[in-house]
Amino acid sequence: MAKLTRDEKNAYRMILPYVILIVTLIIFLLITNVINSFKSSDTGTFTFQNYIKCFTDPIVGRAMWNTAIWVFGSVMGQFLLGLVVALLLNQSTKGQVIFRSIILILPWATLDIVAGVMWKWMYNDMYGVLNDLLMKMHLISDYIPWLATENMAMLAVIIANIWKGFCLSGMFFLAGLQTIPTQLYEAAEIDGASVFRRFWNITIPQLKPVIITTIMLTTIWTINYFPLIYIMTGGGPGYGTETVVTYIYKLGFKFLDYNKSAALSNILFVIIFLIAFAFLKNISKEEAG
Repeated sequence: MAKLTRDEKNAYRMILPYVILIVTLIIFLLITNVINSFKSSDTGTFTFQNYIKCFTDPIVGRAMWNTAIWVFGSVMGQFLLGLVVALLLNQSTKGQVIFRSIILILPWATLDIVAGVMWKWMYNDMYGVLNDLLMKMHLISDYIPWLATENMAMLAVIIANIWKGFCLSGMFFLAGLQTIPTQLYEAAEIDGASVFRRFWNITIPQLKPVIITTIMLTTIWTINYFPLIYIMTGGGPGYGTETVVTYIYKLGFKFLDYNKSAALSNILFVIIFLIAFAFLKNISKEEAG
């Protein structure tokens, strides 16, 4: 192992206090959360009652199901749109830097609260721009209350989240596409392979590690993503768009049930950990193979 240079040693000395502070804070908060999840709200004694409440609460079950729909729709939409945009931006054209900045940076750089309010106004059933466009195109005969019914509200927030998050997938895919040797495509074209076969037999296999990593990261981020869906619907109408994270927030800051909120957050942490473990295990197998 090579010895560290003087500059590297100084750099480590400078960042070490901040690293220790952040790690200590994270560990403290995790331990505090676990302790609170086993405390009784009434007596403060040790109990499993908070976890039992989580598993028997019908709203938690509904929130879990909504989270599964929210994550699947958002991740698949971001994956497909991000891949298509990356394939288009990978072509050598004039002004590609400007196109990449506008398409990939603008949605991602937009503040969550701004994006949430913007999409909420666009979906407004009386004066939203979406209904106005559909009416002018004669695709609908009456205004659609996008956020007033459970199914439409879930679809609406998923579409908004796809717009907000596809750029991150697109950047990952674009970076992966630029590492694929052009000689592979040239050889396949000489052999008479069609565009689809070149895409399926060259692009997809070469992008497989990037695809797995991207899906893992977007899945974890979408499960934990809170601002957009809360700003647009607040978990409503009813519990139609209530996800686990929005319900955890309500338990802790609206209903002031901190112990149950801590227990549910720990359950969600275990679920996310298992998902990440499964993805990382698959990535390890791919690298070993």
